[in-house]
Amino acid sequence: MTSSDALTEQAILDGTCAVVVTYGHRLAFVEQVLHAAFQAAAGHVILVDNGTEQGVASSLKSCAAAWGADRVTSIRLEHNGGSAAGFAAGIAAAAQRAQTRHIWTLDDDTVALPDALKALARTWQLMGANPSNCLASFRQDKRTYVKLVNKNKPNAIQPNSFFGFSAQAPFQKKNVAVWQKDGLECRSMEMGAYGGLWFHKDWVQRIGLPDQRFFLYFDDYNYTLRITHQGGALWMCRNSVLTDLEQSWTQTSSCLHPWLQEQEGMRRPYFALRNRVVIEQNSIDCQPVYYLNMVLFLIVKVLCRTPGSLVCHALHPLRMMRRWRVLLGAIQDGLSGNFENKILK
Repeated sequence: MTSSDALTEQAILDGTCAVVVTYGHRLAFVEQVLHAAFQAAAGHVILVDNGTEQGVASSLKSCAAAWGADRVTSIRLEHNGGSAAGFAAGIAAAAQRAQTRHIWTLDDDTVALPDALKALARTWQLMGANPSNCLASFRQDKRTYVKLVNKNKPNAIQPNSFFGFSAQAPFQKKNVAVWQKDGLECRSMEMGAYGGLWFHKDWVQRIGLPDQRFFLYFDDYNYTLRITHQGGALWMCRNSVLTDLEQSWTQTSSCLHPWLQEQEGMRRPYFALRNRVVIEQNSIDCQPVYYLNMVLFLIVKVLCRTPGSLVCHALHPLRMMRRWRVLLGAIQDGLSGNFENKILK
């Protein structure tokens, strides 16, 4: 990688290609995301249609055409391959564009504030215009990012932790590096989400594309961990702000943990749990401690989340047993590195 000190801010903005992946019936969200990306001065957008129905696909094509081929490139995947396949296709297309210098990945419901991209460009320049530095926009609705800002809680995989839980947390303090200059502020991260990730396209040559085996959830953490483990730096830029148009499924109001809520289906909890367990395997140096954290998490955070959860388990044992069977199967697949994804069938 070579330094790019001579680049102007405008050249960085023009060289930024946003990647937006959509699915289902979310045209109204997509239109807002595209408008905000161009208002933030992105040079180009790759819009990935991740296996939508034909009627939605036609509307998405019309939406892209309205912006013009010089501003939006539309890609269609015939089947929904999850976020991993969608972003893999979008990142590959963005990297192949000669005009692309940086890639800015955005969920189809994350709207950038007008100065979001300029804040990233200015920060990158002040950091020395080093392509090894990757940045992430601050999502004010993402709890891990809020905790990073307000409590300096690292967004990282702690040794022997299970889904971020560790009984040894008080003894596993990790410092969060803080960078500040000219009113801009960043905090270091070990991993981050797709929504708002901004990185030099040279990283595609170094680490490849997102691992499509993950299908859904934490494929972005796996991808960004590959960056930081290959010597890259990932900084969350507090001045670059994104707003989520839709609340996460993990934040629904219920006495039950989201994994146990029937309306969430089987896929979401399975992939969230399986994939996180897969990622955690590289950070285990004491298996008994890891399994202790696993048991404590499942009892304290899931089963006994609220008194109502215990009541629901008592009143509907068969229903709850079916849910727990999925969760335990996901853990088993994660521990063994099983990517067969049978649950999709």
